[in-house]
Amino acid sequence: MHEGFSDNEVYARQLLERYTHWLSRIELVDRTELEATSREIKTELSGIDSDLHGRLLQEIGALQEKVSEMLWMSEHMKILHDLSHTFAKTFDERQITWKAFELVSRVMRADAFFIAFYEEGDTEIQIPISVDSGINYGPLMIPYGQGMISKVIENGETIHIRTMRDEPSEPEMIRWGSPEIDTNTCIFVPLMVGKQVMGVISAQSYREFAYKKEHEELLKIIGFQVASAIENARLYERMYQMSFQDEMTGLSNYRAFHRDLDKLLAKNNPVALIMLDSDSLKSVNDHYGHHLGDELIKRIAEAMQAVATDEDTTYRYAGDEFMLLAPEATLEEATEKASAIREYLRMHPLVQDNCCIPVTVSVGIACYPYDAATGDSLKRAADAALYSSKRKGKNCTTVYAVG
Repeated sequence: MHEGFSDNEVYARQLLERYTHWLSRIELVDRTELEATSREIKTELSGIDSDLHGRLLQEIGALQEKVSEMLWMSEHMKILHDLSHTFAKTFDERQITWKAFELVSRVMRADAFFIAFYEEGDTEIQIPISVDSGINYGPLMIPYGQGMISKVIENGETIHIRTMRDEPSEPEMIRWGSPEIDTNTCIFVPLMVGKQVMGVISAQSYREFAYKKEHEELLKIIGFQVASAIENARLYERMYQMSFQDEMTGLSNYRAFHRDLDKLLAKNNPVALIMLDSDSLKSVNDHYGHHLGDELIKRIAEAMQAVATDEDTTYRYAGDEFMLLAPEATLEEATEKASAIREYLRMHPLVQDNCCIPVTVSVGIACYPYDAATGDSLKRAADAALYSSKRKGKNCTTVYAVG
């Protein structure tokens, strides 16, 4: 006993020193140490003193938990920051979903994991990635309207199942994969774009009570990043595809022509090029206005689409110049296609003020590898044949002749 102090006072001073030490390193305080001290206080102190110290220990415990959560989130926010940079550099949906799985596995236990996508009005939900024990069982398609995924999509709310004893009545809809072992803790988070739910992200563990509230919040943040990245990827894909399409006719454009021609020639297989040019666009524009000139261009595109097979690709190359690529087509087949296009136009003239306005085209045909060895020389050969059709009086087809 210290001189002038009672045993209780000495013990209280020791407690205060212990509290000061804990507060100086609050993030390192051991919960078991707090619990042991709490039991010790009940033995050593009594009455008001015991209650006061008990409440103080509770406050220290709450502070320790809060600081630990903040440090935990701070550490994982660095990973999330890295993820946002990764997502900003890619527009590949498959890469985005796999990166999301890698990140979730770094910040929480993810014995099973999936991402599901849904578009309003669809009857099925798409699951591109469904990992269980390191094996991807995706892609999968499941019916919309039943199970946990549909429930999250419909309600737009997170579901956190802490143990299978709390599990709803659709166990078969929670996960897919190895039947030997099932998950016991599951978090389902909606993927939100604005107020619209575009899917669900889920992390699951074989253990019960594997996740805390902060895991749930972290998965929400990851889900938001995934949803934003996927939305940007799809927007990019739409814009990319639009860059290869002619807005007026819906045909592919000159960029797509050169891209597709290069791909076809890289296979070293025969391909026929049919080049068409309007015979009367300028006169139609001059006499009837550009509106009818636009209709003439659309009518030629319509004729090409009506004749083209599934293997063929049609292009509005520039102005009133059109291309048709016919892989594996013989010269005779290409000539028949050109004749069919011209016949379609003959049967479908433009009509203005009860007057029929004929739509005719001049056509040139060249074939790879018989008429040319490269894409540029093939285009020049078809162009030369088209020019011959113009010189012959238009509204006819000319096949390129070497030499």
